[in-house]
Formats: sequence, structure tokens, C-alpha cells
Amino acid sequence: MSWVFFSAQTLMALTNRKVEISDTRYEIVKLMNTIVDSETGLRGYLLTGSVQFLEPYKRSAKETSLLFSNIKSREEDFTRFKPSLIALDKLIQEKSNIIKSTLRIQLTAGSYSPHLTLSADASKTLMDKIGVEINQLDKIMQEEAELVDVKLSLTINRLKLGSLIVVILIITILLINYKRTIWLFEHASSSQELAEEFGYLAMHDALTHLPNRRNFEQYLKKSISQANRHWQKVGLLYMDLDGFKLINDQYGHDIGDDALIGSVAKINEVLRDSDFLARIGGDEFALVVHNFNDPKELLVLANRIIQALKTPVMTIEENDVLMGISIGIAIYPDQVKNVKELITAADEAMYKAKATGKNQAVFHA
Repeated sequence: MSWVFFSAQTLMALTNRKVEISDTRYEIVKLMNTIVDSETGLRGYLLTGSVQFLEPYKRSAKETSLLFSNIKSREEDFTRFKPSLIALDKLIQEKSNIIKSTLRIQLTAGSYSPHLTLSADASKTLMDKIGVEINQLDKIMQEEAELVDVKLSLTINRLKLGSLIVVILIITILLINYKRTIWLFEHASSSQELAEEFGYLAMHDALTHLPNRRNFEQYLKKSISQANRHWQKVGLLYMDLDGFKLINDQYGHDIGDDALIGSVAKINEVLRDSDFLARIGGDEFALVVHNFNDPKELLVLANRIIQALKTPVMTIEENDVLMGISIGIAIYPDQVKNVKELITAADEAMYKAKATGKNQAVFHA
């Protein structure tokens, strides 16, 4: 029966090795996710200037450093790690230097400076190289796991006629590995969800949850391209709230934010599902309209928006808070020939609406 005892010891050792491999693979997968999370957080900050992205970026960068240290500490257990770890360490340091340099430039150059494109290209190249090295580490772990599985199979075959303790050990092995596999993929999934959340924040206004200026510009370009293919028109309504500054001055910015949210809710009530509303500035909004034949339809829609804001957007201490809106309208391709001209024409028409009495809609002449 000594062979049974020896095989059981071997089985336990292989089980521990399998657990160690699973833990290391989990940390390797999470390392890639934290690097992606850090990049996403930084990119969100550079694109929007919102400091809410800096905390996730800093947290992910700290986790990246900790995970890499943990993986590196297993270098003696997995000797094949060394070349990839050396390369990965160098790449992570290089990426850290690029991030620090980009943040320094951001403080003086702003969110729309050329450094965004340059840093994006450099970061993409580094991310590709980092991905290659991390995939190599994971491949090594897979090969180690397959080797352990072969040894486990041989040991289990020797124990087929063994005692009940062997059966318990086998069940334990399967259970441990099943739980750790589920755990691994749950954590990978949560990191992916976090990256998607950052992506949403980078393209939407944090207060109103409307698409932001960058999202609007991309959507408008796509709409113009589709209109060209299908011989359709695109209407653009540039809108600026009347009286918003007075509300901020009289009641404070918190009430001003609530008034903005209330105004958006009233505007949304009169829009169609196909209309695209975005917040492009403090109290400025843009509305992209499809599926119309007569310019009068745009004027009808603009007047519906004006009428909707004639009712109070909120009430403070029994006082109704009212908000007006000035709207400029331009049409592609009837009045302009490209995206830039369309935005300029609608913007100029909006300022004309303000200059000639406010709370009205004016077509681009």
C-alpha cells in the first residue's frame, strides 16, 4: 500500500502546483486588464479634461505595479518567465514615462492639442508589445498546466484501484480548479465592464448623460456620409438656453445644474426617437434631425422645443424657474456643403436668434 501513499502525496503536490499555475494565470490576465483600465482612464481624462478619470487611472496603475511584482516573485518557480519579464518590465516603464509626459503636456496644451494623437500612437504600439509579452507568459502557463495535467492523469491511472481517500482528492482537485476558473473569468469580465463604463463616460456628458461634443461631431460626420449615399438631407439645430446665467447667479451652480437637467427633460419630451440631442457646451445643445422633406418641419420642431420650455423647468421656494431658448437652423446640403460649414451656419443663425429678441428660431440665410 506504500505506492498508494506515495501516489497520494504526488497527487497533492501536483494539485498545489495546479493551484499555483491557476493563480499565476489569473494575475497575468488581470495585469493586462489593469494596464488597459489605466490606459482607458488616462484617455478619458485627456479627451474630456474631467478629473473623475484620474482616480481610476491611478488605482489601475497601482494595481499594475503590484500585480507585476507578484508575478515577478514567481520567477524561480517558472524559470521560463525571465526573458518575457525583463522585456515586460522595460515596456511598462516606457509606458509609464509616456503617460507622465502626456499629463505634463496636458496641463499646458489642453485637450485638443496634437500631443493626443502622438501619445495615442505611441501608447498603441506599446500596448501591442505589452500584449505580446503577456500572451507569451500566459502561453508558458498553459504549457505548464498541460504538463501537470499529463502527470495528474498518470497518477490517477495508478490510483484507480486505490482507497476512498484518492476519490476524495480527485473530487477536491476538480472542485478547486473549477472554482478558480470561474473566479478568473468573473474578474476578467468585471474589468471589461469597467473599461466599457470608461468608454461611455468619455463620449457622454456627466451631468445630463447626453452625448458630448466629441460624440456629436462623430455622429454628424456619419450622418452626412449616409445622407450623401441616400440623397437625403440633414438638419442641424444649434440651441442656447436663455436666462441660464441669471439662474446660476441668483441661485448658485447646483440649482443651475438642476435647471439644465430639467430643460433637457422637457426638450426630450418633444423629440422623435430618430433625433440626436447632444450637449456641446455649458448651456449649448445641438440637435441632428433626419427624415424630413420640407424645411418647415424643422421650424415646427424648433417651435415645439420653445413651447415646451415655456412651462417651469423647476420650482424653488414656490417660485417657478423659467428658461427660454434661442435656436439656429441650417440644412445640408441645401445651404452648406460640408460638416464644418453646417456647424458654423447653425451657430451663426443661433446668435442671430439671440441678437434679434431671443426665445425664437432662425434659419441660416
